[in-house]
Amino acid sequence: MEWSLEILQEASREVLVEALINLLDQMGFNNVEKIETPEEWGIEILALRDDPIAGFEKYVVKIKQEALASSQDIESFGEAIMRAKADKGIFLATHGFTKDAKLLVGKEYKGRMIMWDGEKFVEELNERKVLVSKELLEKIEKKREQEKLEERRKGALKIIKLDVPLLYPFSAEKIFDQIASLLEREYKIKKEDILLKKLTLEVLVAYIFSWSSQMDENMKDKALVPSRDEIFPFVSKNGELEKRVSKALLENGSVIKASEIRVVEPLTPSEAVLLVKSKLAEDLKVSQSDIILHSRKKVYIPQKAVLDLQVGVNFARGRVDLKSKEATLKIEPLPKEKLIEIAREECRNLLGEDLENISLNIKDNVAIINGQVSRFLFGAAVHTYSGRVLKRKSKMRKDAILSEVNDRYPGGKVISFTEKENKAIIDVLTPEGIVILEFNLENGEYNIKGELLHPYNLAKIGKDLIESNFDIKHLKLGDFKVINHRDIELVLESEDGKVLLKADGKSGDIMDYFVEITPQKARKILLEKYSEWRIKKIEELKHNYKAELENDRLLLRISLSKDGKLLEETDKHLKEEVAREIAEKFLDEKGISGEIKEIKLDTNWQVRFVGEERVGEILIERISGRVLKSEIFLTEAVIEGIYRNHVLEKFNDKNLKTETILVHKERGYATIKLSGNEAFYYAKLDLRTGELLEEDTVPNKGLMAKIKKLQLDAKYK
Repeated sequence: MEWSLEILQEASREVLVEALINLLDQMGFNNVEKIETPEEWGIEILALRDDPIAGFEKYVVKIKQEALASSQDIESFGEAIMRAKADKGIFLATHGFTKDAKLLVGKEYKGRMIMWDGEKFVEELNERKVLVSKELLEKIEKKREQEKLEERRKGALKIIKLDVPLLYPFSAEKIFDQIASLLEREYKIKKEDILLKKLTLEVLVAYIFSWSSQMDENMKDKALVPSRDEIFPFVSKNGELEKRVSKALLENGSVIKASEIRVVEPLTPSEAVLLVKSKLAEDLKVSQSDIILHSRKKVYIPQKAVLDLQVGVNFARGRVDLKSKEATLKIEPLPKEKLIEIAREECRNLLGEDLENISLNIKDNVAIINGQVSRFLFGAAVHTYSGRVLKRKSKMRKDAILSEVNDRYPGGKVISFTEKENKAIIDVLTPEGIVILEFNLENGEYNIKGELLHPYNLAKIGKDLIESNFDIKHLKLGDFKVINHRDIELVLESEDGKVLLKADGKSGDIMDYFVEITPQKARKILLEKYSEWRIKKIEELKHNYKAELENDRLLLRISLSKDGKLLEETDKHLKEEVAREIAEKFLDEKGISGEIKEIKLDTNWQVRFVGEERVGEILIERISGRVLKSEIFLTEAVIEGIYRNHVLEKFNDKNLKTETILVHKERGYATIKLSGNEAFYYAKLDLRTGELLEEDTVPNKGLMAKIKKLQLDAKYK
């Protein structure tokens, strides 16, 4: 569509800027840029142009839409050109320029400022074939549709010429809008559903008199007589009324829009004369003969408007008191039978069938009507006053969908049925594969959304992959399911275990898998690997199997992954009875008699023994059984006997008493204190050999002996 002045006037500033940029591009300008802050710079566009004659030039562009561009606008743009250091400027004023503006450009900016009015701009746009934007076309079309709707809504109005002026103005459009707004506010009726069928204007005949008093030449005024009960003898005292009367006296008639006029004439002209003279005489305290009426003019005063309206499929009547501006409405809700018929008609138009098993529920001016036809459920929300269908929805029944699927794929099996919004997606297993159907639940139409490989074909692919990489054989398809109508999850099973496969349903590519062998298969794998061992026990955990194996000498603990791939020895050590035998043999070889009191496994086997002459510990390597270390000490009784014999032989003290024996295994010696007839005997002996390492004695009497005894007690503690 070509540009026109009408289209141009509807364009927003953003649309104009875009059109200008496109036009300048067509005209050979380079680097055309939109100014981000036009308020600050006073320009909308900056462009460069390489002119063959003038050379390289810089242009700026300004837009004015609201009114004629004035000389002040020209001066402001001239300053903007200088501020931008531009060579020339283009001023687009869609409404044109004032005479002063044109003179100023010719005088001060000739050759530097180019003036484009709306006509010139439209001419340039069409010549350069710059298209009207889709956004602008939609805006204009919407405006035209709105104007047509308004014309149709108020189509009952006609122009009526009156031979008498109206004292107060009357607007049929405003009255209609007032009633329409009331309907919208009170009953939530959309304005587009309200059509004016008839507007009757009731006017009251009134008379304007110009009068004066013979008693006072300065006493003169105008009077208004609408009725017997309402007379305004002094119009000048009411400023607003005086304006209305003065205007009416200048007019010979009036023109209004309405369907018909109803004239109410409460007084004859003669009665009006009597009433005004009587009222003036009374108010001025003069006789009626002293009142002179110079002129009389008939006027109409709008009293009320009655509007007959079509509201959708319903009718309403509105009344507006033009004096108080109060509006009233009379409208009844549509009968239930009518509401149901509207829903039936909607159903017939949409589905081509009559609605049955109908239910109706009314809430907040909306009737919710539900029912069904042969294959569909149908529901409609209908406005109870206008009959407008606010919302309708049809939904194909599940049994109808399944019947349709069965007709299309006899013998096919529905393996998945998913509803989402207004669609149903069905996965159907056929001999050739899986078909994905997408049904439109509103109208029952469907299409094939996709096709997937048959699960048996995918199972064959998965079987070959798993059996060639895992110790699991003879897999067969156990179960499957379709995920998101795209991928297929399969379960393959055999005596060796089961496999969970996830495959791309279209390509057959294996996306993921999980292998899990049975306990029997786990036992078989272990025995194949450890043929000379016996399985003592096997335990199934969440992620692996935990097994304990043994032979005559060792215990072995093993972790085997559920897929049978990862086998790890977690522990290996001598049996306890074997470690005990090694310890006993070691003691026999050393000639040590003793009883094993404790045997425990830490990093290695730790054996503790106790005998009459020796005690100690033996450390045995956990797997090989090699004795790594032994700590063997004499018992306290042996230490005591050795030292007693030594004292007896050396000091011939026969009356000995053991005071203390302290064993220091970590230091490898023991301290002992004996008391005799004449002295105290102190000694330090090697725990392993009984060798006397150090010895002291002190008499048991005398002051110095007591002091030395204290010193030796401290030394041999």
